[in-house]
Amino acid sequence: MDAYDWTFDKNPHRGVQTKIRATRSLQLESGRGDGHWPHRLVIKEPGEIAFKDARGRIRPVAPFFELWARVQDDDGSILAVPVTRAFLEARKASLRDLVFTVDAANRKAQSRTKLASCAAVAHVVFAGDSFKRHSLDAISPRSYGEVPLVRPDAPLPLGHVQTFLPNGEGWSCHTRLDQVRLRFTPGSGATFGPPDATTAMASPRPPGDFEPALTEYGRNHAMTRPENRILTPGTAWSGFNFRTGNTPKWPTPQDSYDGSREGAGGSWGTIDNTCDLIIQAALTIDGRVLRAKARSFAGPPDFAPDRRPMYSIRDELDDRELPPPEPHPETTPEEILDLFRRIFETASLVNLDQRRSWALAGNAGILGAAGPDEPDWDHGLSPRLGPKTMRADDAPYAELTPDYTPGQDDTRVSTSGPNDRLPYTQVVQQVHARMAESMVLREFLARRPDRVRRIVRPPFARVADLPARVGVQKPAAVPVGKWDKPESEGGTPRRASPDDPPRYRDPRNVMDITYDMRMPPFMRHSMGVPLSITRRHYDLLMAYLDKLETDKSWRDAALVAEGGPHHG
Repeated sequence: MDAYDWTFDKNPHRGVQTKIRATRSLQLESGRGDGHWPHRLVIKEPGEIAFKDARGRIRPVAPFFELWARVQDDDGSILAVPVTRAFLEARKASLRDLVFTVDAANRKAQSRTKLASCAAVAHVVFAGDSFKRHSLDAISPRSYGEVPLVRPDAPLPLGHVQTFLPNGEGWSCHTRLDQVRLRFTPGSGATFGPPDATTAMASPRPPGDFEPALTEYGRNHAMTRPENRILTPGTAWSGFNFRTGNTPKWPTPQDSYDGSREGAGGSWGTIDNTCDLIIQAALTIDGRVLRAKARSFAGPPDFAPDRRPMYSIRDELDDRELPPPEPHPETTPEEILDLFRRIFETASLVNLDQRRSWALAGNAGILGAAGPDEPDWDHGLSPRLGPKTMRADDAPYAELTPDYTPGQDDTRVSTSGPNDRLPYTQVVQQVHARMAESMVLREFLARRPDRVRRIVRPPFARVADLPARVGVQKPAAVPVGKWDKPESEGGTPRRASPDDPPRYRDPRNVMDITYDMRMPPFMRHSMGVPLSITRRHYDLLMAYLDKLETDKSWRDAALVAEGGPHHG
């Protein structure tokens, strides 16, 4: 698929929204002029973004990996330079001295059965001057006494990799077309199974829960295409059931394989052809082997490319590696604005009515309630964890939601009407969309910092920050915005007290793994616990609130609009 940028669409009717815009893209051009390999790369600027090909298939994101070298300059500094044919020739080497090793694997079935014979692994090795496509045809490793899931005569197609002829024309200093690049094109995303993976019934659900009562249940669906029924029958993956007593309970969530919610919960023995990828480059110069490594993975399509994720892989890595952030008057307000926009964009894709109902049922199970639909089973808890969450009894957490959903009772499953089919989902648009406006958000944060501290779900603490015993609340390591008087008047931050909102969550505390309406409401982390923003984001937000509450210059900047002080 062609490349695109994220930009903002400021519309008086829709507010601030992210949109995508086509940008300069690398495209393949036949070096022989007949459409076949070897290919070279050229730069094109598409007028529009095409998500599907002429046959209606979703076009994959096929990333390019550039090869760079770290070299020492004459002054001793280390520079990153692109590896090109000229770079190699200057060191008496060639593309033939460059060797790529690519390992691709789908280990989803192996991760559950704990058997290597249920993995699908591809391994290819080729020189840098081999410009043809190299297919990633995966098979199962041979293990004594185990039946391989994927046979050598019927490999699982995980995609292909390819390098390109150097192109010395039409490039700029920003995009060198003579640089060594490898491209990974993932598989089709199809489902594969054994010969008996033909049809299966739809997952049962009580009529009237989320679908209309007239929904036809018990329909059969095609599990795989006939040409994709190539996996070995009778393996440990066929019939696998996470409910079995001695079955490994990892990974989480456990019920995310085909068949887990139908009948007894046995696996249908199917897998797709997504994969993880390790790319290694080895260059031999003067008898010395220099190595580089990269990782990639193929997943499902991004069905909402104009909605940015709440946080990215980079945010996750920053959260683990970088020191605590320090607020800066020029950059922090924009960082916080971008964070709130991404939270809204992620939440706007969620069926909050379904997530709320699902989460409340889970809360009731965790805490041993008599029934998830009993309106007051969570009496005395705050925030509420049962049907009264997001209702008037959920004060002080619920403020606007009860007024925006006047037709809802204290029930776990929301009541749909002709104009509000998903009443709680609509609240996200009505309440949170306006926070994407810079001045609206800054004023809200400046005027109601305590509200923000209460409504944003804290992240989990690091192990070093956890108390030795569960339930013993450690004081917050940094101020939480509670000062005896403004800093400009000589005020000092007081120590945290039990009445303050908790700074972090403890995964050993059962109340910290229950779902409630705090942001992001009722959303699930991949580990099966309530989702939160990263600790780094949370610390920066809390530090920004502290500045707004204690530093007049920060507060004045937040409350000043284009026409002067903002008195809304």
